[in-house]
Amino acid sequence: MSRKRGPKRRTALNRALLTLHKWAGLAAGAWLLVLGVSGILLDHDEWRWQRQMTVPESWLSPRVARLLPATVMRYVAVDEARPNRWLGGSERGLWLTEDGGENWRDVSFPGGEKPQVLRFVRPGDGSLEGIVVATDDGLWRTTGQGMGIERFALKGTRIGSLARGSRPDELVGVVGHESVFRISRSDPSRIEWLNLDRVTVTGLPEQVSVYDFVFDLHFGYGIFGRTASTLINDLGGLAMAVLAVSGFFYWFLPWRWRRRSGPGPRVRRETHRWLYRTHATVFGLLALIPIVYLSVTGIILDHVVGFGNWARDVPMDRSSLTPVYQYRSLGEELDQVVAYPGEPRRLSVSTRLGLLHTDDGGRTWDADVDTGGQGGNLFRVGDRVFFSNNRGMHLQRRDGETEWSQINGPATMISDGVLLDSAVYLKNSRGFYMELPSGCFELTDMKSPQLSGATFYLFVVDVHTGNIIHEQFKWVNDLVGGLAVLLVLTGPVLWWRWKSR
Repeated sequence: MSRKRGPKRRTALNRALLTLHKWAGLAAGAWLLVLGVSGILLDHDEWRWQRQMTVPESWLSPRVARLLPATVMRYVAVDEARPNRWLGGSERGLWLTEDGGENWRDVSFPGGEKPQVLRFVRPGDGSLEGIVVATDDGLWRTTGQGMGIERFALKGTRIGSLARGSRPDELVGVVGHESVFRISRSDPSRIEWLNLDRVTVTGLPEQVSVYDFVFDLHFGYGIFGRTASTLINDLGGLAMAVLAVSGFFYWFLPWRWRRRSGPGPRVRRETHRWLYRTHATVFGLLALIPIVYLSVTGIILDHVVGFGNWARDVPMDRSSLTPVYQYRSLGEELDQVVAYPGEPRRLSVSTRLGLLHTDDGGRTWDADVDTGGQGGNLFRVGDRVFFSNNRGMHLQRRDGETEWSQINGPATMISDGVLLDSAVYLKNSRGFYMELPSGCFELTDMKSPQLSGATFYLFVVDVHTGNIIHEQFKWVNDLVGGLAVLLVLTGPVLWWRWKSR
């Protein structure tokens, strides 16, 4: 027979904490719901529908609308025999122009498919026939001189990077952020996978800036590997949303029942008990840590300009940081890969801590000290390897050289390039840059496809930052973030005091 408990007495401290918790929750709840849901969406930029579903461009704030050109076309190829014919692609589609960019038309995938285009590699003959296209649904190959496309290999696999291999018939690529593979152009069933589970990495920077750590932590790859870190962040976002909704109804339903008739006493008790358990026991305790670090880092990143100027120069010892920075494995750390002609055991990859190079097929890797421990885009054009990121570092290096040289011209991150008439053309969000005899790059008047609408993903970015409401809404975000920390600190105290009485 269970022991009957006496009435639970509320102390003055309990009443004060409960009042503080209630009004903080009511004040911040609605926007915490928005931040939680939008945060989960932003954690998953790999979800195709977010990148291809569009909203009216007028919905974007001016600050976020500046990012729209970068979504239109990232990767390019040109027909060397007919230089007005270009192929372009991005997560929003694949396009062909036959008049030097004046008009672009869609290249349709079979069966109504519309995968995200993530890179492509032209064949050695310089035509648009047989270009291998890396997508979030495997490898495809162009037909009809770029006017059509067909499946090639690795159906259902996200190919995050693709480049020419060490042999003319070979391609090298990255699956997700996890694995490096080699594949034959002539026989796509021949696939070789590199084992990167246990590797030796030397020369990594011993310190990581406060800015990089805060950025990684907030965006879902700052604790463990990308998958685990993203799941933890998703838990934090889901908890924000559930706590906001359950907390509101925990207050609202008794308030409503006191003013008008409702369900019977038993249903009321069961409903109230279920809301309490969901709110406090399940999500309030399990997600305490991710809510705190997401809120604190969110407040910091609301002021990214001022914070970044300071935090990029403040170091943290890498050995004292979370497991993901220890680089015991390269799994989930790979972004881009390039190979070197005639050197089958040599590869370079870009990671969050900069470029890594191997000369033994992937067993040991040396960090590139010249790139300063920074990640970015890595790709090959002819006999040159290019590296570019969003911090103003734009470099190139010819095969056989050991030093990088600065690229003069493009100001924003370069996504791809092609070789035409012995000159390199580079592509970034501002357009196409042509190499001059002096070695500098000059912006051309070639146009990208004129797409209507903005991606839903950018719209969610606008909502999450609050820019869609006002450029100074960051201060409201700061207040809500502070209240979120207050809520997750007072909540467990209330729960513990309630259980202990």
